[in-house]
Amino acid sequence: MFKKSKWIWAGKSEEANKRVNFRCRFFLKEVPSAAILKTGSETKYWLFVNGQLAVFDGGLFRESKPGCGYYDETDIASYLKSGENEIIWHVWYFGNGGRNNSYCEKGGLIYECEELGLYSGGQTEAEADAAYYTTVAENPSYLYGGFNTAYDARVKEFSLCPQFSEAGKADVIGNYGDGPWGELVKRPVPALFFGPRQKCEYSRTEGICRVKLPYAMHFSPWIEVVADGGEKIDIRSDRYAVKGGPGDEKNDYYGHRAEYICRKGGQEFEMLDWIFGEEIEFRIPEGVRIVSLGYRESGYDCKVTAKFKSADKRAEKLFEKCVRTLKVCMRENYMDCPDRERGQWIGDVSVQAPQVVNLLDKNALLLLRKAISDFILLRKGDVLVGNVPGDHFSELPAQSLNAISELGMIATYYRATKDKDILRLAWEPSVRYLKLWQTDEDGMLLPRTGNWRWFDHLFNIDEEVLEHCWYYSALRFAAFAAKELGEHAHDDFIKERMSAIEKNFDKRYWKGRCYASKDFVDDRANAMAVLSGLCPKDLYDKIAFVLMSVFNSTTYMENYVLNALCEMGYKEEAYRRMMCRYEPLIDSPNSTLWEDFFILGTRNHAWSGAPAVILYKYFNEE
Repeated sequence: MFKKSKWIWAGKSEEANKRVNFRCRFFLKEVPSAAILKTGSETKYWLFVNGQLAVFDGGLFRESKPGCGYYDETDIASYLKSGENEIIWHVWYFGNGGRNNSYCEKGGLIYECEELGLYSGGQTEAEADAAYYTTVAENPSYLYGGFNTAYDARVKEFSLCPQFSEAGKADVIGNYGDGPWGELVKRPVPALFFGPRQKCEYSRTEGICRVKLPYAMHFSPWIEVVADGGEKIDIRSDRYAVKGGPGDEKNDYYGHRAEYICRKGGQEFEMLDWIFGEEIEFRIPEGVRIVSLGYRESGYDCKVTAKFKSADKRAEKLFEKCVRTLKVCMRENYMDCPDRERGQWIGDVSVQAPQVVNLLDKNALLLLRKAISDFILLRKGDVLVGNVPGDHFSELPAQSLNAISELGMIATYYRATKDKDILRLAWEPSVRYLKLWQTDEDGMLLPRTGNWRWFDHLFNIDEEVLEHCWYYSALRFAAFAAKELGEHAHDDFIKERMSAIEKNFDKRYWKGRCYASKDFVDDRANAMAVLSGLCPKDLYDKIAFVLMSVFNSTTYMENYVLNALCEMGYKEEAYRRMMCRYEPLIDSPNSTLWEDFFILGTRNHAWSGAPAVILYKYFNEE
């Protein structure tokens, strides 16, 4: 791949927050039926063919495997014409890492199109885009990759499709050879969808023009104004500043925003990045005449296929909010939230997985497959970590156990697809991870801390019971996968560990009316005792009473409490609990669901959407 092409750049390749425009011009006697343009970039790119926007926010964040990135394939034949043609790439090098992207020490572009005989190298013109600059403050949280988008139109008039200047073409193209980019892997998910520019009505209060969006979305704002020159316009969303989650609620985290410095006269500007929210806030100085304001929606390319109907309109509203929450937590990867972290927390993905399988089309499964591949290929030795890809990965043992359990993302994906390649990829690393736990004289688990011994937020978390339940469920799925694959090298280990837990679980933890290792009752632990298969059916009535009367779980573990009630046959009780606990989220004016029931954190969090599957499977009147 890319045997004839070279990585190229203009100016200092290691300079962070650098934007470079590239141009390739060529002549065609006739237009081919297909023209597959392969593009690799560090970090992101926008592609224009004969002035038409063909790719918006192209490229996937590294890594595809350790030290490696991705390349895109785009059929550009429909944009071509007989005669002179022009391809332009606008490339943005981040030069930093975040919770869903890894730092690469140099910016670069590489491309080729065999049908057209085009290869990056000497035939490409390059121009560093000097109108982009780096903001002083406030800058995006370290959890994000990238920078604010800041453009000074006094340096160069903005054009969506970059215009080249004679001065700019004098910049020398650097040919860096192999460089630090590693092997490029073909993008395993579809290109992002992007819509047309939407012109909007707005209200103006105290210098802020507000545009109300139809729902929470990923969007790129644009403006058309008339100015005297030198005025600074600030653009952000209503989700720009977000509090941390439970335990971190005093801290503020800032997202991306845009700054635009006006030139004299009429002009337009579009943010070549995306931000998230339900409203856009344009801070436009007095004296600047507004011609029009608007946005362009973008996001992961998949459709909602499930329909839900109920006589209870509040249930329909909850379902809609769940689906919207799921959709906005998808882009490069599944993420916990688009307005604070964008991290592929693996526990969140395991909650999302049943929603993906039941509610969305097959494109969404490709992103789930990528999440599994990330989790396995980017492990650290035998340790399965969350938040990969990304520079802020960490091991949360309970989340990693969730991912490899019968309830987790791998099992959910396999049941839906029967994809033995991904099962085979995950099986051996999963078993090796399970072997990291040490046991006591009875074969019961000694606690594993990892980087963060986290099972849920807030209070009365019975970690000991939960750890055994998650681990046992992971053993059960390992045994199932071994049978499916005909792999029996670890049968003795799996059987021995399962037998020890089965023998001792009730002895240690059954207290006559609930499972507990401490002097409190935890709904989460008792729900997991059911879902893991450790709780015998003759105890279901007692466990059901616990789940109808104890309310410790946050929206993350509430998923498992509701599923346990349904699994035991208490569907109506699950419905009442769900509608009661989610009441403040249903009544909220947001189109997405909060991070928790009462402590907001983010107002759209991936792990909160579990009711959609409960409603769809058990209470659908469609």
